[in-house]
Amino acid sequence: MVLSMGPSAIAAKVALLATLLISAEALSIAPRAPGLNVRISVADGLLNSSTDGRISLLFAPAGLDPLDDTDVTSSPDLFFGKNVYNYHSRDTAVLTGDSGQNVRIGVYGYPNVSLNDVAPGDYTVQAYLNIYEKAVRSDGSVVSVRFPCGDGQPNVAGFGSLITPMTNVTISGGHQTISLHFNDSVPYEVFNGTEIGACRQGNYVDSKNLKHVKIRSAALSKFWNRDMYVGANILLPAGYQANDTNTRYPVVYSQNHWAGGDGAFRYSTSASFAATWDSGVINGTNTTAARPTPKFIVISFRHEAPYYDDSYAVNTANFGPYGDALNDELVPHLDAMFNTIGKPYARIQEGGSTGGWESIASVIYRPDLFGSCFTYYPDSLDFRRHQDIYLYNTPNAYYREGVAVPSIRTVTNGTEIVEATTEMENHWELTFGTSSRSALQWDAWQAVFGAQGLNGYPLEAWNKVTGEIYPEAVEYWKPFDLSHYVTGNWDNAKNLGAVLKNRIFIYVGLADTYYLNEGVEKFQENVESFGGAGWANFTYIAGAPHGGNYNRLEIWTYLELLDKWFKDHAPGGATPLGDNVTSVASRGNYWEETIARAGHQAALTRQASPHLDVYKKLIKGSVGRWDPGVALTAQWKVDGRLQGKSFAVKQGQTVPYEVKGHLGWWKRSFQLLVTGTKNGYVDETRASQIVKA
Repeated sequence: MVLSMGPSAIAAKVALLATLLISAEALSIAPRAPGLNVRISVADGLLNSSTDGRISLLFAPAGLDPLDDTDVTSSPDLFFGKNVYNYHSRDTAVLTGDSGQNVRIGVYGYPNVSLNDVAPGDYTVQAYLNIYEKAVRSDGSVVSVRFPCGDGQPNVAGFGSLITPMTNVTISGGHQTISLHFNDSVPYEVFNGTEIGACRQGNYVDSKNLKHVKIRSAALSKFWNRDMYVGANILLPAGYQANDTNTRYPVVYSQNHWAGGDGAFRYSTSASFAATWDSGVINGTNTTAARPTPKFIVISFRHEAPYYDDSYAVNTANFGPYGDALNDELVPHLDAMFNTIGKPYARIQEGGSTGGWESIASVIYRPDLFGSCFTYYPDSLDFRRHQDIYLYNTPNAYYREGVAVPSIRTVTNGTEIVEATTEMENHWELTFGTSSRSALQWDAWQAVFGAQGLNGYPLEAWNKVTGEIYPEAVEYWKPFDLSHYVTGNWDNAKNLGAVLKNRIFIYVGLADTYYLNEGVEKFQENVESFGGAGWANFTYIAGAPHGGNYNRLEIWTYLELLDKWFKDHAPGGATPLGDNVTSVASRGNYWEETIARAGHQAALTRQASPHLDVYKKLIKGSVGRWDPGVALTAQWKVDGRLQGKSFAVKQGQTVPYEVKGHLGWWKRSFQLLVTGTKNGYVDETRASQIVKA
């Protein structure tokens, strides 16, 4: 899709939105104004109990399956979403174009915000219900989220989702009601392997070289207050013998998105790779003679999670202690099961894109555990360029100096075509879930990098509708700004400048599809300002988009490069990895620090009620402290009676009240009431103390 929507058109679309938070009672009010209404009922017995969830309503051109293409850059579909609460069998949800476009409980659509904007014509329509489950987490926060069940957390139509039949409709353009009926659900996959803890991660049938392991994580289960599992796919080298414990192997941890049961390395599902790997002999192109395949184990984690198809492999306030679950629970478990070399020099992290960020973050936070990373086109390493958003010094994530910020591009013969902007992607995500629950990329970053909001969900760094950036929320991202983190711990007790030197290898194309080269360039600029050129290894290839192996190497050449690193850094190798750079003193991303800084109690601590100070006949009121993005109105109360109309105030503002008259003014009482509203939050009014002038 070539972007044809200019800034004025996009701004006009945004102007349609109203973000007033209305009461939950409005859910039961049927639409009254003329327009397009969609009524969706539930078959008897389909829901065992009432549930919260997100309805996704898709309009595809007539005759097309709405799920055939749901990508923001290419889909012909129209997307609409609505939250439902206490939805149950024989209930009816009403989606209407006249609902005021309230993001929390109204209908939000993409590319047209309102159902009333659906153009007349013929469509195939289908609806899906993403079912949420309530979780009371150990830090006291309460959220309703979808817990995946071995399906990798898709944004729509995951296991257990309710579905309506595909229905052909003709939209007239006038007042019209469409009736749909949830009469089935997406079946849960029946796993044929050794399944434990039913419907948590899944386990798969083992083959000769590919094994599957899953464990219950004590750390995650404690945080989420329910059984939580992490797993791994293990690709064993040719000739591996389980009972030969004297022959031990280094491990490549290959990071990627949800791995399912197909492989431990993304090429391991191909017939040619599998045949060569199993045979132990490379006879591929560009080889002059047969040579042995590398002898190491490849492991891919399975860590689908609430909010996304993987956890980003670190400890975060919204996902929970996934870093500890993987590194301190799963890795030791795998070391005990397989003939690994359990030393940092024998552990390499590798991966691209999301897996690229995970691979480098794992080494940066855990240099005591992993020896090196081979990272390619990673998610943003320096938030001065979060994709193409200048996150620290611009007021809006969607526009920079009046120009739409791009998000996805193609570059052909040096000509760049913008396929999607950050605004388009964020608005598209918003149809699939509010409060960062779309299970899509931008929301995943809010959940990984952000703190918890007072409502328990991620404290979003910008307004999903308008793009306004909240600097206070952005501050919570900084421990996950890897550039900022490394240089901030360069020569302190962690000593990362010396510890990480020569252990980081990064590749990115200069025409990266998602502008990820910008974050790599800023990371290089920052670390080299401290450590000089060569502190880490950087490769840029002109014209190269997102994709491919590290340095775009042929697969077996790449694996031999990893094998050489193992041999060079082993004891007795050319450049052994010393104990002095693998000390636990350099470890970071501790769970206790993460949750204390950004969890529920931190959210409570940063709140403050309005407060009054008296200066004889002048009262000065602070509006208190609220989460970023909360819209505030204030009203004075004098002698127990409200005065005038409420008025808009801003965070940090001081509101004066001058006492008029002379008679008995010192006996009068004063109080300031401040009401906050924000999408995803319950309306709240806070009162100051009562004072006398």
